[in-house]
Amino acid sequence: MLLLSACSQCQSDPKTASKPAQAAEEKPTITKPVSLEINGFNYTDLYIAAFMVNGQGGGNIFVSSPTSGGGKSACCLNLWPGTELPTTLTIKWTRDNKRWCEAEAVLEGPIPANPQNLGVHFFPDGHIEAELSEGYPEMKLVLESFDDGKRKQSGNTVADEQTARCKDGY
Repeated sequence: MLLLSACSQCQSDPKTASKPAQAAEEKPTITKPVSLEINGFNYTDLYIAAFMVNGQGGGNIFVSSPTSGGGKSACCLNLWPGTELPTTLTIKWTRDNKRWCEAEAVLEGPIPANPQNLGVHFFPDGHIEAELSEGYPEMKLVLESFDDGKRKQSGNTVADEQTARCKDGY
């Protein structure tokens, strides 16, 4: 499955193979597809039953706590040679497995030397951020939670309707 964009020529180009490397300005180059582990972080008020990145399942995400982002790792999304950042990812999620919401997240650069993880962060205001990292991504917010499914005992809210396209069914 394509993660970002497939290169138009995935083999090395003989015209550029003999050129000397630019030491200080050279960016990491992906020479073969890399399988990225998907890691979800839920800083919203309510449990996310499932989410996907460009159609690839990322699992469920409990509400984050001061020690956990709420999610687990899911496998895998491919990062292809020739991928240029920034690029836009399509994120879909559901809180109840009946109604799905969709939004876009911009994946910024740079590409790390050894990319292994794609972190997807769901923020309280409804926006979503994505990041590449070599190790497990770090939490962006440290928030208290009432339990695994709710941030507060009562008065939980979500910004899905204000920040995404949501509809019944898939």
